[in-house]
Amino acid sequence: MPSKKLLSVLYAIALLVAASAAQARVITHELGTTDVPDNPQRIVVLELSFIDALASVGISPVGIADDNHRDRVIPAYTDIIGDAWTSVGTRKTPSFEVIASLQPDLIIADTSRHSGIYDVLSEIAPTIVLDSITGDYHDAVDSMSLIGEAVGKPEEMAERVAQHRAAMAGFAEQIRNAGGYSAQFGVANAKALYLHSPSSYVGSLLESFGFKSNMTPSEGGSYDDTYVQTSLEQLSEIDPDILILGKYSDPAATDAWTGEPLYEGLTAVKNGNVYEVVAHNWSRLRGMLAAEMLAADLIEILNQVD
Repeated sequence: MPSKKLLSVLYAIALLVAASAAQARVITHELGTTDVPDNPQRIVVLELSFIDALASVGISPVGIADDNHRDRVIPAYTDIIGDAWTSVGTRKTPSFEVIASLQPDLIIADTSRHSGIYDVLSEIAPTIVLDSITGDYHDAVDSMSLIGEAVGKPEEMAERVAQHRAAMAGFAEQIRNAGGYSAQFGVANAKALYLHSPSSYVGSLLESFGFKSNMTPSEGGSYDDTYVQTSLEQLSEIDPDILILGKYSDPAATDAWTGEPLYEGLTAVKNGNVYEVVAHNWSRLRGMLAAEMLAADLIEILNQVD
């Protein structure tokens, strides 16, 4: 029969185990479940949309995959999170060494880019994986709620989500003429144009406001289905009423199309309804604040549509 001393030790250990369990929460995400510490303090994010989530509840990450360009974290975020974070490299290939040096207690990663390194990240710290890159707008809002739960601020995040939905309803009321137009967003670099499909974040956001898409629907779920490299000939077949372009280079590939009969024959071009927006905000951010910024841009665009 165990001695009273041994029983006391075993009881103390049981209490410690129970306390540890109580200080953690199980988060279900794209790759399974992860035990996340209650109220994590040192968070590393590997996509820009996850900054949006943390800023929504007033949390400053210790590390950000900012593509080695700190200005990719826009002032609307730094006004809340500050600028003391450490860059952990690019979103595509973050540095394990830098991440580990920050001693994080939570890593938030993306399905498309980081599923292959999930095990390595999980060895560094508890890691949750969400679909930012190939998810749609509705997925993005759902991810915000999940992140709120993971960081121990579900009520605060629920309040922010409710504010966001109210704001978007207000924007939708102003974008009342959208139902009569087809609209297409794409980004252009020096070599090519990439259209954001109806299953993308921006594509689904446009649809939520009543814009139609002339792109052939795809099953989605992959990068190539979400961001479709598109030739001038293919664009002429889609032929949107409104063409919204974000340019990552100057000149961009689409600039060379000016004067081409196919380009000049586009409905949007003939009617003067080609609009340039900030590519970074429209394409990379994919959060709630980003959606509100895009909605404000759409109102300005509709005010100019002929």
